[in-house]
Amino acid sequence: MPATQLSASTVTTPDGAVLELFTAPDGTSSGSASSGSTSAGSAAATSDAGEGTLRGGVVVVHGSMVTADLYKDFALRLADALHGPVHVYNRRGRGGSSPQPEDYSLATEVADLGAVLAHTGTEAVFGHNYGGCIALHAGRELEIGRLAVYDPIISFEGSIKAEWMGEFEQALAAKDEDRALAVLLRGLQTAGPISKLPLPVLTVLNRIGSRTPLGKELSRLLPTGPAEIRAVVAADAQAKGFDELPLETLFLVGGASPEYFAEAAKKLDGVLPASDFDVLARLAHDAPTRPAKALIDRLGEFFAS
Repeated sequence: MPATQLSASTVTTPDGAVLELFTAPDGTSSGSASSGSTSAGSAAATSDAGEGTLRGGVVVVHGSMVTADLYKDFALRLADALHGPVHVYNRRGRGGSSPQPEDYSLATEVADLGAVLAHTGTEAVFGHNYGGCIALHAGRELEIGRLAVYDPIISFEGSIKAEWMGEFEQALAAKDEDRALAVLLRGLQTAGPISKLPLPVLTVLNRIGSRTPLGKELSRLLPTGPAEIRAVVAADAQAKGFDELPLETLFLVGGASPEYFAEAAKKLDGVLPASDFDVLARLAHDAPTRPAKALIDRLGEFFAS
């Protein structure tokens, strides 16, 4: 059984910001981790204890407009599968991490991930959604030995234009978070069939959902969305530019996820000589936050091989 708690620490970035980091301990441990602060050195040492483990474990980069909290169970289960630590950090604007800077861009996220990798002594990364975009761009610049992504949102040759951004930002400016979320869900189509509902209907459903703890948290994080979505559009590139990614790169998409995730992943897989691409049948975009056993099993195989 996986441990029930994650240890907490902080990472200082090159520009002086602070990132909140949580570590799921070695899955072979018989006890739970302390909820207090820990050093990266102890986490890295733990990962060297078992056969087939990765140096420093795996760093998880979470998606847009969510926090690391949604990925803690995923981290625990993956750590148990790998018999090594898994780290997930709050990106800027969340939890105890510093706010997004005024000059925020994808470069900010890549530099932050670099700081987390250095802090944990890790060379393996998993990214989901916008976290997948960050991980893939980071793979071109940082020393990453093994990289896996699930449903990465990434733009090639203008494939993501986000023409709905103006309406999304207008709703946020008017403090109408329920309508803003409806515009976002229809734009990204990440909520399955619900995303296709008429905007007024989806707005009413969001108003009901906003009363739940998860809904309240999502409403609070919506203002972080515009900068992150614009970062995806601004980082638009040609697939050929990603031939610098690690040879050990795994592209995963959900069989029930929007098709554009698979289209982007296939393009990237096509320019790499040794990457792998898999569609996980019946899994939706939220598979890492459930977390789905099929995803944990596939990642366990990949990172432990």
